Amino acid sequence: MLRLVGEMLNATAYAIVHGMSAGFEPEQKTRDKMQLWFVRNQTRLLAIDIICVTLLFFSYLLTSTFQTLSAELLTGLHIASFVLASFIVVSVVWRGVVPAIICILGSVLIVNSIMLPSLEATLPNEVNFGGKRYMYAPYSPEAAEIAAMTHFFLGVLMVGFSIIVAYKPALLFARNRPISLDAEWAKYPVWHDNTLLADGRSEPSVPVRSLITDKDRYLLWRYEYVLANIYGTNHLVRPEGLVPKDSTAVLRDDASGMIIGKARYTGFFV
Repeated sequence: MLRLVGEMLNATAYAIVHGMSAGFEPEQKTRDKMQLWFVRNQTRLLAIDIICVTLLFFSYLLTSTFQTLSAELLTGLHIASFVLASFIVVSVVWRGVVPAIICILGSVLIVNSIMLPSLEATLPNEVNFGGKRYMYAPYSPEAAEIAAMTHFFLGVLMVGFSIIVAYKPALLFARNRPISLDAEWAKYPVWHDNTLLADGRSEPSVPVRSLITDKDRYLLWRYEYVLANIYGTNHLVRPEGLVPKDSTAVLRDDASGMIIGKARYTGFFV
């Protein structure tokens, strides 16, 4: 664990130092190297997160159970909890802004829950209301215990949620959700202008533009790929691609008669 933590700190320091002293391209390369390091060590980083949360839980138990800890031990626990929470944040922050913010908020709550029981209780204050005197305590050990427990478990839930968002977002997907457009077109193979038949014979190839009407050619800029049946199998063909002349049929929508294909720009659904 210590070796991996050292590598993580070295990678972060290397990126910061070289990013400040280099131009855009070197900075981009440094960022890519750092990203690659995190990708390769995802499993180890997840293990470190689990270990850090476990150690933070024991720190919380110590501060909330034993009220007579020495000031030196409390200071050490506070520093250790801050360092452990920082490791969790660093292991998540590279995955994006959303998991990073959630993890930071959760880590702050966890550290706060460890520090709350060590605060000194204040004396009750007196207030006059409606001619009557009331005594209230702005802070008490009982209130600190309840607040610490609430902050800790809420922080753990937020940290766990941020880790799920960072590493396993598929766990949060709803069932029967709509299929994305890219997934819809992924089932079709892409045609690569090859016109060699299975038995070794070749067939003359022509641009796919020559197999459609003039009206279709005016609208061809909207398509990234055109769906065509080639040798009995549907393929995605580039608008400037070549296809077998006698074994290709461009597919059309039955209702509108327009060419079926993958849209090049968002908003043009065909």
